[in-house]
Order: sequence, then structure tokens, then C-alpha cells
Amino acid sequence: MLVAGLVTSLLWFGTAVLSGSAHAIITDRAHSALVRTFLPHPTGTVPGGPAVTGQTILSALLAGLVVTVVAYLATRHLPPRTGRSAVFWATWFGAVVGGTAGSVADTVADITFPDPMNPAFQLLTAWFDGAWWGLVNGWLVGASVVGALALTNRPSTTGRPPTRRARKPLRARAWPTVLAAGVTGALVWATVGVGSSWLVWHRSARGPIDLVAETAPGAMIFRFAPGAQPVQGTEVVLALLVGLVVAGGTWLATRRLPPGAGRGTLLLAVWSAGAIAAAVPAAARSFATYTSFGLHPATLDMVLPTVQASLFWPLLTGWVAGLLAVLTYRRTGGTAATGPAPGETTVTVDHPEPDGDGPPRSALHTDTEERSLVP
Repeated sequence: MLVAGLVTSLLWFGTAVLSGSAHAIITDRAHSALVRTFLPHPTGTVPGGPAVTGQTILSALLAGLVVTVVAYLATRHLPPRTGRSAVFWATWFGAVVGGTAGSVADTVADITFPDPMNPAFQLLTAWFDGAWWGLVNGWLVGASVVGALALTNRPSTTGRPPTRRARKPLRARAWPTVLAAGVTGALVWATVGVGSSWLVWHRSARGPIDLVAETAPGAMIFRFAPGAQPVQGTEVVLALLVGLVVAGGTWLATRRLPPGAGRGTLLLAVWSAGAIAAAVPAAARSFATYTSFGLHPATLDMVLPTVQASLFWPLLTGWVAGLLAVLTYRRTGGTAATGPAPGETTVTVDHPEPDGDGPPRSALHTDTEERSLVP
């Protein structure tokens, strides 16, 4: 928990300084787009402004606190030396949530209420920027937590089973959980697309509809116009891609995860896989649209907002696939290790049967009469 919070706060503070320095050095638009894409920061320093402000430090502490809480939820009730892949994905998701919280809090601090302008779009922009920061940098937090678990979770060798096969943890059947998570993730992606597409095509009020259009641009696109094909073949392929990414993340999360523990960790891990799965089709669709006219230096400036906005709906609805995965994982049970493994032998010791005609062993038996087990 301490490692998760500390690394997140340091990353938030460090990327703020690096992002401001890079924007101050780089002036052309093409390289600035690369900095915003691969070195993002929602509340980074402004070129020409102060290097670091107290508000930046407070937002860094808030992001670290959120990731600390998520790391606690991901590691509680988890046996030692199990579920590290699930902890990695869960902590990555915690970085996305922490980045969103820090960015939104920083934006709220700059808004004066009541604001004459509608602050909804400012808060959405802060949400998008913070989530993208967590998606780009969260894997570093996850790797740090996994490394801390590897160093601290060292169970003692006393009382361990005699064979390697018996020491292996129970393994649950992962394929039902993987299938349930992948199918649910694709269905949620399609359902969000149906709702957003229907509101956009049947809009009656510009303000709320524009807000919906901003929050779900990465979901599945449906066309409800008369005479139009409702679903394009490309959207079906993207739906399958979303399901495969969620299923792959779930499969990685269930490796070495005992069936009787780690349900909260699995929920967060599948939630994280849904967030990553949302960004993949949004990036593919945007690149296919904008690069058809030729690859320009400003292409990333047009692709990045769509990818950032695609992280909104999985952060709100990704728990659906995670919850169904946990329920399925709970039903699958575990497979105990029985019998000796190949190459391992068991030693049996023959004890003599007591003579029924003699006196009771409790009366005449002594330690000196015990047959030695050492040849």
C-alpha cells in the first residue's frame, strides 16, 4: 500500500515537471503532440509559469491516496505468493482512478461557483486527461507493487507439504471466467453504443445530447437514420476485439489466483482490462479515419481526444464485467493436487501389527523396543 501511494505521488509530481519542461523546450506542433500523448499530465506546469505549485502537490497526494486505497482492496485476503498478475492489473486500474480524481479535484479548485459558464465540459476534459495519465503511467505503479509483494511475501518453510505438487495452490477452471468476462465486456460496449447513438440521432436538446456525445465516443456506433445499415462490419470486428482484450486481461489475472480468495482483486483487474479494451478500438477507429487523408504531424492531436474520451464509459460500467467474472469464478471451484507428481516418490513405512495374544502395548511397550527407521 505504501509503495503504491508513494510511487503514484512521485510519478504525478515528476511527470508534471517533465511535461512542463518538455513543452517549454519543444515548440513545433508535431513534437508537442507526442509529449501530450506519451508524457501526459492533466495539471502539468504551464510553459512560462511557475515550475511547481502547491495545488500540484495536493493533487499528487490525492492521487496517491486513491491508489493506496485500491492497493489495499486488491491485496487484502490474498494469500502470499499468489495473484500477482491480478494485483498488477488492479493497481493499474487504481492509477487510472487516482489520476482522474487528482485531475478533477484540481479543476474544481480552479472553478468559481456559481460559474457563468457551464463547467460540465471542463470537468469532463479533466476526467479524460486524468484517466489517460493513469493509463499511460499506471503500469509502473503496478510493477512496483508486484515487486514489493515479491520482496515481502516470503512464507516460512516450516509446516510446508513434503512434495512440490502438494505445495501448489488450488487452481480454478479459468476458461468459464474468461469467457464470461469477454462476452460481458463486448455486450457492455455495444449497449453503451446503442444508447449514445440513439440519443445522438434522436436529439431534441443540444446541451445534454452534446454531453452524451462527448462521454461515449469510443463505444459501438449504430446508425438509426432511415435507409442506413444499422451496424457496420467494422464495428462488429471492434466488438470482438474488445471482448478479446477483456478476456485476455481476465486470463492473465486468474493465473495463480486461488479460487477461495482474491475476488476483489479479480473484480478490479477485469475492470482495468475493460478500460484498456475501450482505448484500443477508439484508437484504431480514429487512426483509420484521419490517416485516410494522409499521415500528418497533427494526426495525434485529432486522435488523442477520442482515445481519452473513450475511457469514460468503462470507468462507470466496467464493474459489470468484473462482477460477473467474480461470480463465475466463485462457481468454478478449484482442483486439488492429488497423488505424487511425475518423478516424485513417496516413502511408506511398514509398522508391525500388534499381537492380539500379548498384553496391551500401553503396559509393556517401551521406546527401546521400537524398530529403527534408519537402515
